[in-house]
Amino acid sequence: MNKWWWLLLIILCWMGAGFAIFGFQEDRGVAPLPSQVNRIVSMAPNLTEVLFALGLDEKIVAVSNDSDYPPETADKSKAGTFWQPNIEAVIAAKPDLAITLGFSQQRNLAQRLKRIGYNSLTLNIEKVSELFEAIEKIGAATGKRCEANELVGDIRKKLDNLSALVGTNNRVRLLWVVQREPLRVAGRDTFVNEMIELAGGENAIGPTVHKYPPIGAEQVIACGVDVIIEPAMEQEDLAKQQDKALQHWSKFKNVPAVRDRRVYVIDGDTVSRLGPRLYEGVETIAKCLRPELFEN
Repeated sequence: MNKWWWLLLIILCWMGAGFAIFGFQEDRGVAPLPSQVNRIVSMAPNLTEVLFALGLDEKIVAVSNDSDYPPETADKSKAGTFWQPNIEAVIAAKPDLAITLGFSQQRNLAQRLKRIGYNSLTLNIEKVSELFEAIEKIGAATGKRCEANELVGDIRKKLDNLSALVGTNNRVRLLWVVQREPLRVAGRDTFVNEMIELAGGENAIGPTVHKYPPIGAEQVIACGVDVIIEPAMEQEDLAKQQDKALQHWSKFKNVPAVRDRRVYVIDGDTVSRLGPRLYEGVETIAKCLRPELFEN
């Protein structure tokens, strides 16, 4: 399975279900976590990135198949996909702690593990502030409280510095394309929207019912978008993907973003996971919106 499909599966889930996948929530009515954690299983790519960022790499005994960053994840045992966790593989890893997200498949995994005596920590990460809370929760559960506080502080500081650079005036109108055919974009009730605003932009799409709504050609033309961004969904060279994107959008020749050739394809891995590389993702967006600020 293409490594980006887990993101599309999340979006499809958001379209059809009423639960939040990425927010911070502690299970209630469960036993306390162990005082010492030496063997950890991570069931989502962004959770795996948090664990590595906290210096827990030697304690990670298994990760989800779609965990591919940092490169050291290649050496870890695999415990099923983000969307289809493998409880037998998790048990085989003999974890002190399994860390999962809060949507139904992974919550079901956590409940099954608890019934047979394994500890689990279930988190949701839907917003930027909840990412910071989740990092702190993982730090507290794994004996890395200081490292978690330092990581959160570092990300906050970098974002504050970037905010001062881009300012609050002259917001650039951005269309964030999740899928071309049929056309689907990021709405305002998403962490993507938060990233856009942190980068000094404004989501060209107004309030919508869906988090990732489908839109038509008329809406593309009407929103007067200045920049179009597509997260890369393939491993193909980004420059080639950008050339294809410019060709695809050329039919909207009167849209400012197309007219000015401000259509960008960026690394989907960095911007599609709400994790410790948050700043890198926001900076990548900012460079598309206000490239003149980064020339030096």
